[in-house]
Order: sequence, then C-alpha cells, then structure tokens
Amino acid sequence: MISGLRRFNLFRAISLTWVFIPFQWEYLDRFGYNGQQILLLNAVFTLAAVLSEIPTGVLADTIGRKKALSLGGLTMVVSCVTFLTGGWAHSYFYFVVANVFAALSMTLVSGSDSAYLYDLMADRGATPRYPRVEMTSTAFKLLGNATGGVVGFFIARHSIEWTFGFTAILAFVASGVAATLPEPAMRTRKDLHRHLAESLQIVRSSRIIIAMVLFSMFLFPLLRIGVYLDPIHANLHYIPVAYLGLAFAAKDLVSAFGSFGVGRLINMVGRGPILLFLAAIAAVAFLIQGIAHGPWCYGLFLLPALALGLFSPVIKIIINENVSNPERRATVLSVEGMFRRLGYAFFSPIIGWLVDSLPLGAVFISMAFLGFAAAGIGALVIVIGNGRMRRPLSAEASGRSSNPLKIPDAPDKSGRRAEVGLDRFAN
Repeated sequence: MISGLRRFNLFRAISLTWVFIPFQWEYLDRFGYNGQQILLLNAVFTLAAVLSEIPTGVLADTIGRKKALSLGGLTMVVSCVTFLTGGWAHSYFYFVVANVFAALSMTLVSGSDSAYLYDLMADRGATPRYPRVEMTSTAFKLLGNATGGVVGFFIARHSIEWTFGFTAILAFVASGVAATLPEPAMRTRKDLHRHLAESLQIVRSSRIIIAMVLFSMFLFPLLRIGVYLDPIHANLHYIPVAYLGLAFAAKDLVSAFGSFGVGRLINMVGRGPILLFLAAIAAVAFLIQGIAHGPWCYGLFLLPALALGLFSPVIKIIINENVSNPERRATVLSVEGMFRRLGYAFFSPIIGWLVDSLPLGAVFISMAFLGFAAAGIGALVIVIGNGRMRRPLSAEASGRSSNPLKIPDAPDKSGRRAEVGLDRFAN
C-alpha cells in the first residue's frame, strides 16, 4: 500500500460530501425566496466556479496541492457558517456570499485531488497503477456522497440547519486529513499563456469537440437541476422533506452504477448512439413527469441520475480521442467543463422563472426540450464523427484490464485528468 493513499481516500470520501444539498430549497424557501431567486443563487455558484477554476489551479501549483486541498475544506466551513448566518439575519446577501465560498471550496478540491493523486503515484514509481487507483478513489467519493444523503435524512428530520453544521464538521475533518498527507514533487507548467492558447486552438479546430461543448451546455443543466426541483415535486405529493436525503443517496448510487458500466455500454452501442441515449432518457423522464401525475413519478428522477453517471466518462472518452496533443488534454477538458457550467448558470434563472410562473408539469415539459436539443446535437456528432465515433473502446479505457493507460504529463489543477475516470463534480 502506498503511504498516504488511505488518508487520501478518506479525504475524498468526506471533502465534497455536502449533506445540505437536498435540503437547500426547503431551507431558502422558509425565508420567502421564490424559485427564480433560489436558482439565481445557483447561477452565482456556477459563475463563481467558472471564474475561480484557473486561479485556484495556479494557487495549488504555487503553494502545494495538499495545502490547496486543506484550504478547500476550511473554505467550505466558512460557506456553511455563512449559510447559517444568512438564515439568522434573513439576508439574501449572505446566501450569495455563501455560494461564492462553496464554489471556491469546490474548485480548490476538484481537480487538485486528481493532480495530487497522480503526483503521489509518480513520486512512488507507481504511475501504471494510476487509472485503477483513480477509479477506486472516485468510488470512495461517490459512496461518501451516498452516505451523506442517508445521514442527511436522519438529521433533516430534526433540523435542516444541522445539515449545514454536519457538512462543516466533515469539511473541517477533511482539511485536517489533507494537512497530514505527504507532499509529492509537483509537476508544473512553465508557460501558462502559451499552454492555454494552444489548448483553445485545439478546441476551435475540432468540430467534434465543439459539438461536445454544445452538447454539454444543453444536457448538463437538465441533469443537475433536479437537485432544486426535487423538493417542489416531493412537496406536491406530500413527501416529507427529510426523505430527500434518501432520494439523494439513491440517485448517487445509480450514478455510480452508470459510471462503472460506461465502458461496457459504449462497446455495446457505440459513442454516437450513447449520446442520443443520454439525452433521450433524461428528456423522456421529464416529459412523463410533466404529463402524468402521482408520487410514483418521483422515481423517474433515477433516469437522469443514470444519465449523469454516464455523462462525464462519455464526454471524456470522446474528447480525449480527438485531442492530438497529449499535453493539452486536461486543459481541453477543462474548457468543456467551464462551458457546461456556463450553460448551467444561463439556464438556472430561466428555469427558476418558469417555476414561479408555470405549473410544475409545464416546467418539466419545458425542460424536456433541453434534452431534445442535446439529442439533436448528439445526432450532429454522429454525422460529423464518421468512423471515429464507431471504433470500440479499448480494454484499458473501459477499466477491464490491468494494462496501464498511456498517461501524459501529470494533471494540473487548471483542468481535469485526461484519462477516463469517474469524476462526479465534472458537475
């Protein structure tokens, strides 16, 4: 066992386990905020994440990755305290600030953790084992999120405020765990400006990558917005708010199942058809919920959860295969991640306005069109992809072989890992 790996897995299991997530809407609704105001806060979070992505990466490369991870945990503590202060002061401004701190926490951790893990493996001469270790470590993160949903169920039955308190405790412990990690040698990039310019040129020159960016901008909001629509739907059918924690855990487990099976599914249906599958199952799920009524419809949220679990690995596989320069893979993936968040920030206030203006069924039907738009882009990717979209996935990439992947330079925090992994916060 590599020294520090168990502690790192513990850090991943608790660092981004935000227990309060399923109960945010109910908490903010108590203070009289409408759907548009609540989803505007979500847009603030997303924009703050986009703007802080590269700066926090530079910080991680400057002060050290484990220090950035520790700082990310402490920043989440500040965010939770600010959320609670906003409730006590009945101030929208505090909630805005809390979302900014939450975004900073996420960007300090997400990406830096994969970069740290790669450097740790390289420092111990175990680089060939990195892909399998990355998948195992990500599994700890997904299980941590699912466990957080179950814990949230029990806590929210007594006090939603304590879901923020428990999240702060987890983040504080994670910060302490990060501080005890061994610090491997870092691999930094010398010319950031040139690196970014060349990466953007790769994006501009590839029709498939541009299509994937557009696909993400339409589909990602549809897959993630359910976190905010869950409470409204549950309330419509008189489902107690505490049970949202269990629903959150169930969706995380379904997402994990989808992620682990993505390699086999791609080999069965191909890259192009799986894009249509992702968009179609999410769109149809929302369309059915808009047309039909009843508590049984709540279970349809598991379909977008399955699509979410498949979404990030599929995007990474297709983009990776269309990046000719291996040293630019991570940053190209980062560009896609930034644009998917911009799409989320754009559509969130619009969906919030729809929630305030239309019956919930009409909102679901409106959202289904986002999925159908993404399906159209998926069809476009199939057309322009030609033979490149039909070749079988390698055994290494599908995670069914012990042979190492060809991994380029160590991942820097300014982007995501180039290998095919299971990264939940590609969200």
